[in-house]
Amino acid sequence: MFSWQLNDELALLFLQPDMASELFALCQNNREYLCQWLAWPTMIQQPADYVAFIRHAIEQFARGEGLTTAIEYQGELVGMISYNQIDQALSKVTMGYWLAERWQGHGIITRACQALIHHAFEEMGMEKVEISVAIDNEPSRAVCERLGMQQEGVTRRAGRLGARIVDHAHYSLLRDEWLRQRDP
Repeated sequence: MFSWQLNDELALLFLQPDMASELFALCQNNREYLCQWLAWPTMIQQPADYVAFIRHAIEQFARGEGLTTAIEYQGELVGMISYNQIDQALSKVTMGYWLAERWQGHGIITRACQALIHHAFEEMGMEKVEISVAIDNEPSRAVCERLGMQQEGVTRRAGRLGARIVDHAHYSLLRDEWLRQRDP
């Protein structure tokens, strides 16, 4: 299994079908929390749904259209992070992530995002990284701001989360901005 070790306690793991049960259980245990910000957890009803998701993610990776990894922290799966979309024509990636509630506040997502941003700019030659978050999702907005991303705007009524419709804040980081942050 491909594993990208970020430091002694944090790694990104390429998805494998045998991870489905563990990811399903993690999602189930965090469903109420995740549904505050994401629509998809209600669609995951059984481990087979995660198997299908993982197979789709592997196919998307094979076509060069995305990269989805599990986040392992201190030897435990705690969430996922991905390039939801790789757009070669526009030289940009769109990122997404989720983290179990218990692991919030440990800098896990910020460090995982930093690694994928570095990879997007240095290894893939991308010019832009984007992240969109529900406008009321202050923890994710704080991640974007810690990463030095700029808010580009807000899409009103962008998504349905249960009974409510939410606006999305759109953040981006350009290659030259990242280079200035990295090499002051």
